[in-house]
This record gives sequence, structure tokens and C-alpha cells, in this order.
Amino acid sequence: MDKKLLLEEMNASEVNNVVNKNSIALIILGSCENHGTHLPFGSDFIFPMNLAKIILEKIDNNNPSSDNNCFILPVLPYGVSIHHNDFQMTMSLKFSTMISVIEDVLDSLAKNEIKKVLVINGHDGNIAPIEVASRNLKDKYPDMVIACLESWWVLVGQKNTTIFNVWKGLGHGGEAETSAMMAVRPDLVDLKSAPDKIIPNLPGDDIRLYWKFSELTTTGATGAPKEASIQKGQEIIDILARVVLDFIHKMNASKWKYGVATSNFK
Repeated sequence: MDKKLLLEEMNASEVNNVVNKNSIALIILGSCENHGTHLPFGSDFIFPMNLAKIILEKIDNNNPSSDNNCFILPVLPYGVSIHHNDFQMTMSLKFSTMISVIEDVLDSLAKNEIKKVLVINGHDGNIAPIEVASRNLKDKYPDMVIACLESWWVLVGQKNTTIFNVWKGLGHGGEAETSAMMAVRPDLVDLKSAPDKIIPNLPGDDIRLYWKFSELTTTGATGAPKEASIQKGQEIIDILARVVLDFIHKMNASKWKYGVATSNFK
């Protein structure tokens, strides 16, 4: 990147020069938990953070203007992981804690006149807290725009139905997540130690079961990690980058208005 866009690396002068009321804040949420014998505990925040950096590089190259620029807040490496508690060294926040943390971060942004927010989430247990916190803050600040890439691991299989070999790439530490990590941090992936394919026996998608992860696997992983590849990981990044960049482009074109508010823009 030509300029610092990571808040934790910026000093006060750089923040003053780069961040303004037109800036878009990226919030990266993850977790710290077992991802099998082949992936690190930080996979759920390592990949989204690297994805965000790649997206910012593309935005910076296409539009070096400080208006409508993006910056990344320090990553939150913990999430709601109580469904993984049966596995060693699961670090989990309570639902109420996670909701409060997200609310406080959004509130801090609003008080700094940052009203354009995109959450990039890397962990399924965070989805419900993100929605609760976002709806609460949207009620408090109606002019705040809060968007979220909730579950990239589902989206990539929907966008490209031919990329994965097993279970649409799904799984915790499965084909998609392992491929994604191979693309951004291959040094942290031990594919030779990956567990065998585990596809949980679940009665379809129409009714949701609120399971504990130990009911689905004994290895800390599900899916087919041995089917992963760097090439698939790069395709995942390309898909997600296109989705996010297209969203930002469309929102910029409408001056971050949507719904009935867009009637004022032609």
C-alpha cells in the first residue's frame, strides 16, 4: 500500500491526513479456536485481515484520493466460540460481551463522524452478535451505514459452484478455509497433517440444529481439507475481493444512500 491504512500503525498526523468523515472503516472479526491438526488457531482472523489488506491495495491503486478511502481497525481476535468449548484452548467471549464490544466500536466510530462501516467476519459464532449490535447502533445513529460480509465460506461456493470438490467447500478447517489460508499464509498450513474428510450427518438445511462442535467431529475440523490448494485459495480471494469492491463502488456511486434515500440521486 502506498500509504498506511492500518489504524494501529498510524500516528496522529497520519490519521488526521487520511481519516475523514468520508472514510470507510473496516472492522475485522475472528476467533481463537481449534481448526484441526493442520491450521492455526487464528485462522478466522488471519484470513479476513489479509483479505482486507488485499482489498485496500486494489482500492488505493484505483483511487488514491483520501475521499471515500478505507482504513482497517485493529482486528478483534476473539469471538463467540462456546460451541467449540470441548476443544483445548478455545478462547470464547460471551454473547453479551461480543455484542457490547461491537456496539462500543461502532459507537466510537460514530462519535468520530465515521458513518460508513464494513464488517468482514471470519467466524460463524459472531454472526448473531454482529446483527444485534448493528441493529442497536443503527437505531441510535440512523444515518450510519453498517454492512457485513457475514460468512465468506458460504458465499464463495455460491459464487462459483465448480471451484470445490466436496461439500461446496464447507467445513471448519475444510476445503475452502484451508485453501484460503494456503493462499495468504502457507507457512501456517500443514496439509500433510490434515485430518480425513468429515461430512457431518445432518438432516438437511431446512431446519437448523444448534449443535456443539464435538457432536460433529473429534478432530476440530470438518469438511475435506486434503482437497485444498493454493489455486483454490487465490480464486476465493478473487471472488471475495470482487464482491466487496463492487459493493463499495455501488455505495460510492449512490453517496452511501440506499432504498428510498436514493430517489434524490440520478
